[in-house]
Amino acid sequence: MRMGGHSKSLIAYTFAHFCVDFTCFYILFHGFRNGRDSLESLAIGFLSYNAIAFGLQPIIGFLCDANPRIPVGIFGVGLVLAGLLALSFPWLALVLCAFGNACFHIGGRIDSLRFANGNMTRSGIFVSTGALGVAFGTMAGKSGITTSWLPFLLMTASIVLLLLFTRETDPVLPCTFDTASDLPFAFVIALALASVVIRAFAGGLIPMAWRTGAFLLLLPGICACAGKALGGILGDRFGAKNVGMAALLLSIPFLAFGNHSVFLSVTGILLFNMTMPIMLCVVASGFPRNPGLAFGLTTLSLLCGTIPAFFLLMPRSVVLTVLIALDLLSAGSTYLSTKNSKGERSNEKAQQQQGPHFV
Repeated sequence: MRMGGHSKSLIAYTFAHFCVDFTCFYILFHGFRNGRDSLESLAIGFLSYNAIAFGLQPIIGFLCDANPRIPVGIFGVGLVLAGLLALSFPWLALVLCAFGNACFHIGGRIDSLRFANGNMTRSGIFVSTGALGVAFGTMAGKSGITTSWLPFLLMTASIVLLLLFTRETDPVLPCTFDTASDLPFAFVIALALASVVIRAFAGGLIPMAWRTGAFLLLLPGICACAGKALGGILGDRFGAKNVGMAALLLSIPFLAFGNHSVFLSVTGILLFNMTMPIMLCVVASGFPRNPGLAFGLTTLSLLCGTIPAFFLLMPRSVVLTVLIALDLLSAGSTYLSTKNSKGERSNEKAQQQQGPHFV
């Protein structure tokens, strides 16, 4: 398993990723669901959170690319902690945790890209724990029990670990990925981001009638976590294109026809999530000196894919057909935008990449 150097910072950011997403979703569900707000207010709250947390990341990432010494990751954790302390004021807590979430993710993603040495394993490991944080944070927030001491301890531990094990990134150190196909730069980036949009929308359509009981409610998050981590590891071992295409195509029968089978459904979820670190690294291939902007573009694409779920109610009769079609489209985008070249590129080669340098 190749993660590149700086393994301590990877451990710190990966742990903090779980803690940040856990706390954010605890704040959302505890502050809104258990309050006196209407369902309409709850929906607006979640839409606002997504818009801030995902929509601002391209801007924050671009600013951090230009000013790499900003401790944006630690700053983000501090904002989420401030949101937790403001839990009595749900809307203020929402804004603080959403903005903090955006800042933290940029800091963690820049670390995972700059120190990856061209390998996808580090990115897969970093992004994986967010799914666990969302699942456990949602359950904690829905419980109705006042357990704010737990997220407080998690956030405090995250700040300590980040202070001990992270350091500013070298502004002259480029990302060294070589997973993007040899098609024109703009075409590759458009395809890669389109794949992210499609997957985000399709993810909201996956039928899971079997989700009953605490463990089964957590199981999709556990499988998403495992899928993202495995996607990076296997992508380095067998090639980004091979793994991305195989994972998406194999996931189709499991997702489409495993609605009433826990094993089949979670297998599909695991496979479906394996392309996440691969597509992130494809986009990063085109922006060797702008990892913050590259990651921000992928999260903005996630937002574009999830927003329709707030406004579009799809008839059950067409859900499976649409899910299969979207999975095939995402597989096609992955096929055209990726290649199997391994990592470990030299810095000189990275500096000669076709992608633009914005800062």
